Amino acid sequence: MRKGRPNDPERRTRILRAALEVIANEGVHAASYRRIAAQAAVPLGSTTYYFADLETLIVSAFETLRAGLEPRYAAPLCDARTDTDVVDALVAATCGSTAPTLADIRLYEEMHLYGAHNPRVAHLLREFQEESLVVLRRSLSDGAARAVDALMWGWWSYRALHVDNPLDEDIVRGAYRALVGPTAADIRAGRADPSPG
Repeated sequence: MRKGRPNDPERRTRILRAALEVIANEGVHAASYRRIAAQAAVPLGSTTYYFADLETLIVSAFETLRAGLEPRYAAPLCDARTDTDVVDALVAATCGSTAPTLADIRLYEEMHLYGAHNPRVAHLLREFQEESLVVLRRSLSDGAARAVDALMWGWWSYRALHVDNPLDEDIVRGAYRALVGPTAADIRAGRADPSPG
């Protein structure tokens, strides 16, 4: 950050929010200082005041997603008492009441694309994934948790690409049911170790 006192303490937050809006709507390739400043309705100089380079601005914007990316099934899984409860929570997070919006999914997709070429964002994505796995392992074996995590991301991508052909909830439910299997009840009862290895 450059020296000096900003005259708007909320300006940095507005810039970060605007960066995410530009990335979600137009792609990370469109995220320039000028475009983000226009979206945030701030002077162009404000973006360079808070962020010395464009990469830092983009990475900082992605870092703000941590709270929003908290697994959407976290609370329902903590309350799950049966295998059906676990499956219901996963279905809801995939295509139901707690599922991400299409705008959210596009933003996550852009983050993954950027992370393929940016070590800082790649590290951030790995942290997000591990946080998701920690939640899933409370109800599933490590192998099932990893499979569920990968499948859910795949279905989110499907939703973004097939807006006019929504997911069949019965297919989603059947796939999760096969992955959850009998191990979920054992883990909740303390008869199985959900940790890796």
